[in-house]
Amino acid sequence: MTKKTQSLSDYITAKHAAQILSLKHGRIIKPSYVHKLKKVRCVKLDATSKLYHKADIEAVTIRQRTTKKSYLGNSR
Repeated sequence: MTKKTQSLSDYITAKHAAQILSLKHGRIIKPSYVHKLKKVRCVKLDATSKLYHKADIEAVTIRQRTTKKSYLGNSR
């Protein structure tokens, strides 16, 4: 079975991915959050760095986090 070769130009760093997501959603998204996304293809460069597929990053939607008070219904 042959493997598809992918161009590294289709991949971006976590910092650039965070900038794209921040502009898309109108709030600050940190690069550390990009590492936690599950449905994004990535390529490992070495033990500590990865590149993320740009089309997958652009397709991601992130919900606004609800606060603990509103989630539990507390009136404090």
